[in-house]
Amino acid sequence: MRPLYKELAPFYEALEERDYEAELTLIDTELKRYGCKTVIDLGCGTGLHVRELAKRGYEAWGVDISSHMIRTAKRLARGVAKAKFIVADYYSYRAPKKFDCALCLNWSIPVNTRDLGRFFKNTARLLKPGGVLLIDYEKPDDIVWEDVGKPVIDYWEFKGGKIVRVSVGQIRENVMRSRDVYVVFGSSRMFMPPSERERYLGRWARENVTAFLDVSYVRFYDPVEIEGEASRHGFRVDKVLTLPRKRGYKRLYSSLVRI
Repeated sequence: MRPLYKELAPFYEALEERDYEAELTLIDTELKRYGCKTVIDLGCGTGLHVRELAKRGYEAWGVDISSHMIRTAKRLARGVAKAKFIVADYYSYRAPKKFDCALCLNWSIPVNTRDLGRFFKNTARLLKPGGVLLIDYEKPDDIVWEDVGKPVIDYWEFKGGKIVRVSVGQIRENVMRSRDVYVVFGSSRMFMPPSERERYLGRWARENVTAFLDVSYVRFYDPVEIEGEASRHGFRVDKVLTLPRKRGYKRLYSSLVRI
């Protein structure tokens, strides 16, 4: 299991740096436009969309393959009555009911055509006829090529520590492989002038620093590719929306209706 979905799960929502308020407004608008009351989030992560939509009155379920993410999601949604979380694989999960809407966000759709087909096929089973699937992705035209192959550094401050991420990405056939090193700096347990021996033979365990290597793969899709594969599995693209991201990227959202 990737560290981002395991050891770093408690920090996941901050590390993803999404404009959650704008995104939730977009989702809420689309759900109301289609008259949706029930939602299932496929690849829900730590469940932010599920718990926030549940607070707005939707019956919202979240599915994720990572038990660590689901454990964090349940903790963060404590007291939110209409939120439910399940550890499951979105290629094969069978729910006891059908939903008005399915979400699959934050690069969660598969990176190859065969698996994308499997995803659409099972999602169609989870939706009512006329139900809507809302996915996000980015286009090959929006790749910021000057970032590719160069170290990109980000950092975040938390109560009691900091996280630094150094990322190097490579792209081949519109698939980006990113190697991300996360360094977690906890609070320093002591700070006093060392002896000469400790200066050179420091006890590093005292410093409360941990490093993780996380490798991810995501694919940049053209909307025509999405439309073609979706139509083979009983969906039609109804609408494409856009939200900006940092460093020049644009995030596309496609609303696909189950025929």
